[in-house]
Amino acid sequence: MFGRFIAWLGVGRARFIFGLLALTGLLSLMLNAVQPPEPWIPTVQTALAALFLVGAAVAIITRFDGRERRQILILIAPALGALLLGLFVPQWFVTLAVVAVGWIVVALIAGRAGVRREYQRAIKHMRKGEYEPAIAIISELIKAEPDQADHRRFRADLYRLAGNLRRARIDYKKVIALAPDSGVGYNGLAEIYLQEGDYERAFEYGLKAHALEPNHWAAAYNLGMIADRMGKWTEAIEYLKRALNAKIPDSRHRLLSYLWLMRAYLFTNEERGAREALAALQRERRGLREWQIILRSEQAAVLRRMLGDDVALAERLVKSEHSAALELVRSKRS
Repeated sequence: MFGRFIAWLGVGRARFIFGLLALTGLLSLMLNAVQPPEPWIPTVQTALAALFLVGAAVAIITRFDGRERRQILILIAPALGALLLGLFVPQWFVTLAVVAVGWIVVALIAGRAGVRREYQRAIKHMRKGEYEPAIAIISELIKAEPDQADHRRFRADLYRLAGNLRRARIDYKKVIALAPDSGVGYNGLAEIYLQEGDYERAFEYGLKAHALEPNHWAAAYNLGMIADRMGKWTEAIEYLKRALNAKIPDSRHRLLSYLWLMRAYLFTNEERGAREALAALQRERRGLREWQIILRSEQAAVLRRMLGDDVALAERLVKSEHSAALELVRSKRS
């Protein structure tokens, strides 16, 4: 859970928060060492704690796009204010901390309960392959909340599963209009063009997504996959390494990243890199099992077309000796 949070937050923001914690904590400890104790020291230590809380909150809030940022501010600002007040009035701290937690809980329930019900109903239909009812539910939600980019993104995903790429493309473009600072819409368009075999346009939109979210693994992962399909081996290595350095949270995506990375290294005659990628791939057995389960689903037709051959190759590589595995990939390079 913690690792996923760090991956979502991004390396830069995570370093800022940990650096701020280290700095304020060190200064507070140094003040404890002052002899004789000065009466102003507790006030300064309280200010340092407040500085850390505000800095951490700013780092987290700025991770969201403009629309989501407003919602998070409504959620966090009153709770943060209560905690800061509690720091400067210690006898009220416990009471104000309870108030802060209570505010967050109430805001989450009030703000998300209705949406969760709509999404849950749509997801139930989606799991049964009933895409039209799922789309109808989210379409009603869009009518009620037309400025919510998340609703458009979810409906675009449903359209993709239903095979209606034209409507999916329209919704992803609307996501871009509603959330221009987010890479989600561009990433969706990249995946559509990849699905259609239009790799040039897929790469173009993938680059736009990556420019907006350079520290997120998904855009770099997609660029690595597209570059693999295009035979752009140097670019594939560059973006797959970026994705892996951004800490891909799940084993199945790491598995395919190492597969494409190994293939790119072999094409560029980097034997050592290929062997290291293969060794890493063979450690992702859990990811292979995940793909095998996912691809057996009736709802995975699109994924089977896009990734079925790669998963089958990864399965053979996981079970092969290193030299035999490398030869297997070489034999498929033509």
